[in-house]
This record gives sequence, C-alpha cells and structure tokens, in this order.
Amino acid sequence: MINSYWEYAGTRYKNKFRAIDAANGDYKRITFHAYEEPSFTNYSWTVEPKTPLRQLMKDRALQLRDKHRYIKLWFSGGNDSTTMLNIFLENNIHIDEICVYRMSSNNDFKGNGGEYEINTYTLPYLKKIQHTIPKTKIKIIEIGQEYFDDVLGEKWLFTRNSFDLRETYIPNIKGKNFCNLFANLDPFVLCRDGKWYWELWDTDNIKDITSYRNIEHFYTSSDMPELHAKQCHVIKNFLVYNKLFNANFGLVKEILRNIVRDTPIAPEPSWLAKEDLNRTNMFFVKKSHLQYKQSTPEQKDKIKYLFTNAKVNGVLLPNVMNNYMAKSVYLGDS
Repeated sequence: MINSYWEYAGTRYKNKFRAIDAANGDYKRITFHAYEEPSFTNYSWTVEPKTPLRQLMKDRALQLRDKHRYIKLWFSGGNDSTTMLNIFLENNIHIDEICVYRMSSNNDFKGNGGEYEINTYTLPYLKKIQHTIPKTKIKIIEIGQEYFDDVLGEKWLFTRNSFDLRETYIPNIKGKNFCNLFANLDPFVLCRDGKWYWELWDTDNIKDITSYRNIEHFYTSSDMPELHAKQCHVIKNFLVYNKLFNANFGLVKEILRNIVRDTPIAPEPSWLAKEDLNRTNMFFVKKSHLQYKQSTPEQKDKIKYLFTNAKVNGVLLPNVMNNYMAKSVYLGDS
C-alpha cells in the first residue's frame, strides 16, 4: 500500500493545507514523502530491466491479485486505466469490482460536459463487456450536490489537497480486506546537463489520494519497482533517440500515451484538452471550469470565497500554495 504525506517539524500530515497551516509561513521547510521503502529507495534505477514491459504489467496484476482478497479497480477509460484494465482482462485475472465515478455539482451527471468521456464511451463499454466478466461488479459512484455543498468553503482547507474542483474523492468504506487500485503513476522523465532523472512531485495524481487508505498504484509500487523503472527507461530511450533533451511534462505525457499505453476506451475530445495553466487555479483544466459553470449560485459564492477571502495564517490561500518534490532519481547519462 502507498504511504505518502507532507511533513513539517517532525509531524506528518495527510492533508496539504494542514501542513501549510502548521508551517505558519515557514513553507520551505515542508517536505513531501512517498515510496520511502528500502526496496524502492535502494533500487538500481540506472539499469533498464530486461523483462518486456507488457510482461511486467502482467506480473504486477498477478502480484496484486495474490496480495488482496478484494480489488476495487478505478476506471475512467483514459490511456492509463484502459491499459491497466486490458492487462487484467487479457490474462484472465479476476477483478472483484470496477468503479467509475461521475461528478456533478447540481446532480445533472449526464448533462455535465466534464463527464463527456464517461457518459459517451466508458459506461457503454463496461456495459458491453459485462457478460464476459459476470463475477465482476461494476459500480457507478456519483459525487453530487450534497458533496459539493458540504465541502466547499472552509471545510475545503481540511479535506482537500489542491484547488482542483474535480480532485478525486473516494467514499469511506469500512474494512481492511480490499484495495483501491488506481492507474498511477506516469513517469516524469527529464534531462539536465546530459543526465537523466525521473521526478515525483505532489502535483502528480498521488496528491489526490494521499489522505485515503488502502491505496495501490498499478504502475508504481515498492513491491515491484522494476515496472516503474521500465517505464522510465522506455521514455528515456525514446527521448534520447529523438534528441528531445528539453521535453516538458506535456510532451513526456504525450509520448507515454503513444508508446507505453494502449489506445483509450474514452478518447479525450479536443475541446476538453488539458490546458497548461498554473495548478493553483481551480480551472487549470476545462473540466473544472465546466464543473464551476454547473454549480449553484451558493456554490459559486463559496468557490469565489476560497480565492478572494480565505486565508491561512493571514495570507490569501492561493499565495501559500507551493509544489513539493518527493524524489529526483538518477536514471543514467544520455
């Protein structure tokens, strides 16, 4: 299971805003931690695993099946989750439950443009294949007006880890005999002065689910670091071969989708393409803006409050947000 957290003055926090509040202006001393197990930290990251990537993915799926009595696989239909689901299906590895979530601040789940891919592709696809996996439960989790009415405003500071209106929310489930399986993480590979690294920041998908329990990331795990290493080296080799030494995160993500992941069940339409905006903005992707447009007048007032009046230790909220890096791991030279 993943164990990630922010830390300040020796105290660990599962909520980023709580760590910022505790720092009382001393934000540079906040640190972010993840994958600190010896099996991960001491792994030989400069060596590319010889095992083919697809085989490593199969091995990871089998490992998870052996480890957990009940697997809740969270599926959106994008490249990452489609590839993960395909690995289980292709190898006849049982999934106990496939979870799909939809958000709507006014309970109009079908009319929310931000759920276009889910409504148009993901749910019809799962309905189509249901007969091939009759022992797998397919569950649609709808996060609606009651949730947004409750969390927007001051409560946001103690329950969320970013400004994204669509930050992942997992309903609390009792028990310990299950795992929430997400299609994370994407390898962010970059070059500095001819040396290659992969970096892990709290701006990655990991931040959304840091406060939840029973979390497994499919592509990145201390139980099988070689899968993440293989991804990193496949990307690195492509960048070196094509002399893309200044590739940014967006380009690396595009390359990942094209050469490491399968074709998505739910392709992202151009009008929903992610924008390269500062992540201290609640509308850094169009889906978040569509979520805002759908919000009730009362909800919009609460959202505006977060950006104009809400303060942490006397400082306006957007001005206290920093990004924190957990790891910068050397992959070798060009």
